[in-house]
This record gives sequence, structure tokens and C-alpha cells, in this order.
Amino acid sequence: MDRKSLNGSWKYIEDAENVFEYEDLEKDLSDYKSKPAMSLPNNWQLAGLNNFHGSVWFVKKIDLTNTHYKKKIKRLFFGGVDYYCSVWVNGLFIGMHEGYFQSFWFDVSDKLKLNENLIVVKVTSPFEEPEKVWPLKKKLIKGIFNHHDCRPGGWSYEHGQDKNTGGIWNDITLLFADQCILNSVRINSNIDFEKNVAKILIDFNHSNIFDNARMIEICFELVSPSGEKTSLSKKSIFSAGCGNVKLCFNINDPELWWSWDLGKPNMYKLSIQSEFFTEYTTDFGIREVKLDKNQIFYLNNKRLFLRGSNIIPTQFLSDLTNKKIAKQVALLKAANLNIVRMHAHVNREEYYAECDRKGIMVWQDFALQWTYAESNEFLENAIKQIGDMVKQNINHPAIVIWCCHNEPGDQIKTLDPFLYDEVLRKDNSRIVRLASNYEEHPYDGWYWGDKEHYAATHMGPIVTEFGAQALPVVESMKKMFTDKEINPPDWVKWKYHNFQYEQTFHIANVERGNNISQFVENSQNYQADVIKTAIDFYRRKKFDAINGVFQFMMIDCWPSITWSVVDYYFTKKKGYYALQQTFQPVYISVKVRQKKYFAGKKLNLDLWVINDLHTSFENTEMIFLINNKEFKKLCVGIIEKDSILKYGFESLDIPLPKKISPGIYSVDVKLKANAKLLTSNNFLIEIKKLVSI
Repeated sequence: MDRKSLNGSWKYIEDAENVFEYEDLEKDLSDYKSKPAMSLPNNWQLAGLNNFHGSVWFVKKIDLTNTHYKKKIKRLFFGGVDYYCSVWVNGLFIGMHEGYFQSFWFDVSDKLKLNENLIVVKVTSPFEEPEKVWPLKKKLIKGIFNHHDCRPGGWSYEHGQDKNTGGIWNDITLLFADQCILNSVRINSNIDFEKNVAKILIDFNHSNIFDNARMIEICFELVSPSGEKTSLSKKSIFSAGCGNVKLCFNINDPELWWSWDLGKPNMYKLSIQSEFFTEYTTDFGIREVKLDKNQIFYLNNKRLFLRGSNIIPTQFLSDLTNKKIAKQVALLKAANLNIVRMHAHVNREEYYAECDRKGIMVWQDFALQWTYAESNEFLENAIKQIGDMVKQNINHPAIVIWCCHNEPGDQIKTLDPFLYDEVLRKDNSRIVRLASNYEEHPYDGWYWGDKEHYAATHMGPIVTEFGAQALPVVESMKKMFTDKEINPPDWVKWKYHNFQYEQTFHIANVERGNNISQFVENSQNYQADVIKTAIDFYRRKKFDAINGVFQFMMIDCWPSITWSVVDYYFTKKKGYYALQQTFQPVYISVKVRQKKYFAGKKLNLDLWVINDLHTSFENTEMIFLINNKEFKKLCVGIIEKDSILKYGFESLDIPLPKKISPGIYSVDVKLKANAKLLTSNNFLIEIKKLVSI
């Protein structure tokens, strides 16, 4: 299959009121060369059309060589267009598409000419009428991209749809083939763990220009993660026009795909070829996921506590480069996450591929955020598009959960069951969730109450959102705001960038301090404290009503002040380090029952040794230090795999040094196995001056 990229400079005409017809455009193209140009792919907001809603007509003249013209099959392929798309080739209307995340194509075999051709693409990303349609009866299936509290303008009626994400955000390509072309390849696996055999089913869909059905030999080559090659061939009947071909085979001793904390994210490489079509290659992993009756997660029959966060990698998909993706996924792994929730949207294919390679599991939300129209037309559209999401991402082993809706309210009863059924029809190999709803989102210490409420370990067994906002570092704040908007704070501007005044000052009670540096320090300390407190409480209840937690959220999708622990400019907040520490696969959780002591007194603590790894450790000991000087060592012995041990204060005898001056001290707790450090934690205490009583 040959390709001709159409990326690059396209002429464009703005049509904010969506009033142009194609005939109007043709007349307007008499001065084609004088029209403004935009480099595609691009979200038009990034290309200079600020706060533009409506339609943009993109126009490009291309030359077709004789080599390409002679190809019998010609397709115009779009990697992603936000949101409505209508296409003309040489004045002929060839089709339309709705939806922002799907790749799609049109057959242009009989539309293209030798030499010069004119391609016109009308892209419409409308403004939904506030109150009447937006935000409670939305029709556009764009998830967080057009309604969220972390996007430009937040959820305000006036600004909540600012900085429209419309545009042709992914590649535009002409595809050419002689007689046959593969449309899609689906790979299913079923593992017999007792026999250690995986059964693989390959199902590929093809289109062809055959006059009659043909018997065609297909060659398959499989390369295992360890480099072993296996070649297979099969003769199959190709029906004229289009059809599916299936191949089933076994793999003995399969190299399974694992999350990074349980093993290696092993990926197989498959190539399919024949004399009638160009070689097609794809990667896949072999793994099995399930939830048991208690909602405990299993990967390849191994129980696993889910340590997760939510993520919106960017507000503008055209700006999400492979380099940024790799950097973000590295941050996830470094924070000790084994799963990430792609929050209320579908992202670029490259993101899922990177998670495949790095062993980060993905909870994949559909692009529904809060509530939508109740019409049958909307339901039909949502069913189609959620099916598109599953079909497009079916071969990514990292995706382990499909979720139909975020915070749907009552639409969990009226809309989401239909979406749930459609997902199961398309894919019954993964976990499917109706929704992630409010009863799984404890925001104690931010929207209500205080952080100590997490002691109740409520809203389980899988907590899918919790957290608190924090200001980015001063350097990042200065990139977002002018000095006059920082000192004193321009609260209106800050609100536009998602800062929540009431929660910050009236619930979290964060002190502003005397300057912006102190405000940032206090804000980040509070967020880190909330994260650490919540995760400590939840992990102490591992598989005892709590099976996983997802902090909200990892990184800012635009320059903003949110719940993120990494700001838009990739600078980590203190909350990131709190997340990293409390999500260690092997972790010592410390409950400090008393903070003030006299020298020589016994520490008043509860300790939990939590091991999420399926590796046991022998000859383990817990070491306590002050100022890097050891003052107590406890023999722990054997730590079983996938276990939790509690040491209550009654059983612990950890006296503080007798010769220690009054002051504030950090106590370090280190867990070692055979003298090798497994994990560490620390906490503050105060030594008081001894008084006579």
C-alpha cells in the first residue's frame, strides 16, 4: 500500500455562522492563492483562530502522479477531525463524519484525476447554546473537551466553551492499493493457565476489487517478545468486495503482558501479507483481566491493588507529540502508578501504545462528562461512538477497563445501560463499568469536611477520584499571569484558569501568607497532606473493602490551577512526591498516634507493612533513625507476597534516644530485606524539654 501525506499547508475560509454552501465556496476560490493558510494537522485554536466556534472550510490542491493514479483502490484517510466533517473531491461530495476521536476514510477511487485535484474539507465545531443545551443537555460527544472544571474557563456559562478544540488534529493521508486492502485487524487471546497455552484468534477485515471470490494464500509471521519467529500460512476465500478472514493458533508457554510491578509488558509483533495486499503489521499482548465478586482486580490470575491517577494529557490533541507522551507516561511510572484513568475522553492511539510498552494499565472512559440530551437521536449516536472507541483500541493490552460515563447522575439508569450493552457486544474480554459516579468520588478536605474523614475509607471498593487543588510553583504562575494579576491576585483571571476560591479558603483553609511564594508553599503542602492522608487510610484497608484508588489528577492539560500534581510545564508539585511515596509497591504506612515526646519515651505508633508485589521477602528488618542515626531495629522476618501486616502500638517497643535535645525531628523508617532497602517513610515529632510533674 502506498501513501501520500496531505499534511502541511491548507488554505482555509472561516464560516462562523455556518451559512456557506459548497457552491459559495467554489465562487470564493477564484483568488485561491490569496486565502490564508493553516498548517495541518492542528486544532484551530493553536493556529490562531482564538475562541472560534462554527465552521472552517479547508482547501488543498494536490497533484496525482501516474503511478498513484493507476492504483485501483484510492482512499482519503483522516486520523482525527473535531467534530463534524464533510468532504468534497473535485466538486463531488463524498461523505461526512461525526465525532472527534475516530479515524475514518472515504473511498475516492473514481473521484481523483491525473495531475491536479481539489480537496475541500468542511469542519464544524459548534457553540452549544448555554442553559438551553449546554451544560446539562449537551449533544456533542467530546467529554472534557467541551465541559469540565479543568478546561479553559471551567464550567462557567460565559466561558466554559472557550478555546474551541475544533480542527483536523491528526494526519490526512491518501492511501493507494492495487487489488486488496486490509481495513482492520482484531486479535483476541484466551489463556489456559493450567496447560500454559494461549489460543490466539486473528480476525481481519478486507476490501477488494475482485470480480469473483478468490482463494488466496495468506502468510502470517509472529515475533515473540524474546525474538522467536513463527511463520504460518493459510488459504482462505476472499469474497468479492469485502469480507473477513480468521486464523486461530496456539502459543505454548506464552510470554504474558504484565503491568510493570508484576512483570514485563511483553508485546508480540504480527505481520500479515499476501501477493494481493501490502504487508500489514501490528503489535499485541496476551493477558487476561477480571474483577471477582468482591470487585478485586486480577491480572493473569494474580490479585492486584490498583494504584492509579486520573489524566487529561492535553486540551489540544494536535499538540500531544510522542515526546510529550513518553514524558508523561514516564511520570506515571515514576510515581509508582500501575494504572491510569483516561478521564472522560478518548486520547491519541500513540498514548495507548506507550502505555502498552511501559506496562501502565489504562482505565478508559468514554467521552461523556456529566449529562447530555435525553433524545433517542443522542442515544443512537452515543451507542455508535462508544462502539467506535472499542473497535479502534481493541488491540491495546494496556486498556483493561472500559467505562461508559463520568458522573452521569441519573443517566446511569437511562443512558448508560445501552452503552454498557454495546461495549459488551464489541468486547467481552475486558472489565466494563456503567460509570464512574459521584458515590466513588470522595472529596473530603476539598468540597466538604476535612481530610481526616478518609479514616472511614468510604466510597469504595474502587475509589475513582479524590484530591485537592494546589498552585503551581511561582515560575509557572508567572508564565500564566502577569505580575499585576499575581500581586494582588486577580481572582477573576485565576478563576478562568480553574482556581477555586471558596474551597481553597473556606474549606481547605489554606493560608495566603505574605506573598505568592508563601501561598504556593501552603497550597502545595495542603494538597500533599490530603493525598498522603487519603492513600494511607485506603491502603491500610487493602482488599478489606478497598481494592484500588485513583487520585485526581496527574497533570494539567492547559496552563491552570487544578488538582494536578504536575503542572502544565511539567514541574512537579509536592503532591507528586506524596503520591510517589504512598504508592510504593512495598510501603510502610505510619499512623502517628502522638507527636510530642520527652527524650527516651516510647514512640506511640501503628505500622502497616504493605506488599503489592507477588514476591516474598526474607530476613527483613525495620530500622528507625533520627538525623540518619539508627536508634532502633525491629526484626520483621518474612513478608509474604501480596500481603499486609499490621503492627499495633501495643506490640511495638520503640524507645526514643535518651540523649536528644528538645526540637522538631524527622524520624525515618526503613524496611530492608537481606540488607537491601525495600522502602522507607518518615514523620515528624517534637521532643519537649523535660519538666518535673
